[in-house]
Amino acid sequence: MTEINRLKNRINNDNGLRQQYLKNLDELMTDGEITPEMASVAAKKLGYNIPAEDFRKETEDSELSINDLESVAGGLLSGGEVAPDGKSVGCLYGYYLTWTDYWIWNAEGLCPKGGVHELDSRYKRKTCRKCTLFLDERGCLDCYDKNGNEV
Repeated sequence: MTEINRLKNRINNDNGLRQQYLKNLDELMTDGEITPEMASVAAKKLGYNIPAEDFRKETEDSELSINDLESVAGGLLSGGEVAPDGKSVGCLYGYYLTWTDYWIWNAEGLCPKGGVHELDSRYKRKTCRKCTLFLDERGCLDCYDKNGNEV
């Protein structure tokens, strides 16, 4: 098993590691973009020695054609999916690790329950009153799929 596959397996099965990896990426991110080099550094902080080229190849291998994209279903961490804003979902260095991550961080503020997020003033944290997602953290767990359905 390759080092990148070991990291993917651990991230899929260890929520704490997933959160730390995403935190590492957030600290490195510039202008909303994450590069393979940033993903390599984030992985190295977790003890994984994965060259940037491996992350680049991972994304190239997972790209789908337009016809493939039309037949993609689901919202689990599977790789190769593209959010409406063109950023990848389910990729170790893609912007959105899960579809829930997309619903939290999309630039338009779209809510999976329709319309845009509406802040609930009862909470100190930035929380949407419709979908109850915390809008100030990554969506490390799948709660919603790409269609806004709860999973």
